Amino acid sequence: PVTTLRYDLPDNNHVTLTIYDLNGREIDQLVNINQPAGHKSVQWNATDMHGKPVSAGVYLYQIRAGEFVQTRKMVLLK
Repeated sequence: PVTTLRYDLPDNNHVTLTIYDLNGREIDQLVNINQPAGHKSVQWNATDMHGKPVSAGVYLYQIRAGEFVQTRKMVLLK
């Protein structure tokens, strides 16, 4: 399973996009770079930071860009 996360950057900024389980443990960090303004997308292939597949369930993803921080839920179905 693969999911695509899309976001828009109004300004050039350092962006981090991190996946967490419901216990708050970091599963993977998909983005951790400076990016120019514009429409962005990143794919998550349902693996952890070691490349091992994760189980189906509910996960959180958090995007940080400068002062902006947003956390959302997603459901991983296999």
